[in-house]
Amino acid sequence: MQMQFQNLNCIEFRRTIGNRFPLFKVGEQMTAVLIVEDEIHIQRLTKLILEKAGFEVTAASSGEEAMAAIENVSKKFDLVLLDIMMKGVDGLQVLKVIRQNQKYTSLPVVMLTAIAQEAVVLKGIQLGARDYIRKPFHPKDLLDRIKRLLDPRMAKN
Repeated sequence: MQMQFQNLNCIEFRRTIGNRFPLFKVGEQMTAVLIVEDEIHIQRLTKLILEKAGFEVTAASSGEEAMAAIENVSKKFDLVLLDIMMKGVDGLQVLKVIRQNQKYTSLPVVMLTAIAQEAVVLKGIQLGARDYIRKPFHPKDLLDRIKRLLDPRMAKN
C-alpha cells in the first residue's frame, strides 16, 4: 500500500520504520546520502526517514545545489537520491554531469520522482541511474531499495 506524504504522520512513521533498520555505516563513518528534491515537504520527510535509519543526510533543493554539494571535496556521498523534475538544472542533467566525471562513475544514483513516463525512466537508466523509485513511496520500500544498493548481499534476502 502506498502512503501519501501529506498523510504520513509521526505515529505511522514510527510504526512503519521502528528500529528495524540498523545504522548504515561505511567503515567507521555513517553512510552519507545526498537528497536532491525541490519540494520541501518531500525533501524533509525523506531526510527524516533516512536519518531515523541511521544515514548522514545532506539535502539540496536544486540541480545547481546538488552539483555544488557533489563537487565539495570535503564531503563524499555514498548514494544520491535525485528528483528528475526541478526548475533550472533538472535531475537528468545532474545525472549526466555526475557520470561524466571519472571520480563519480561508481556513485549510486537513484531517481526519486513522480514521473512515470517510460521514456524518461529509460533515459535515467541509460545515463547511469541504478534504480528508480516512484513518488509517492512507502518508507520501508525506500529503505529496502537503498539497503540493497549499498549492500549487494542484501539482494539475496
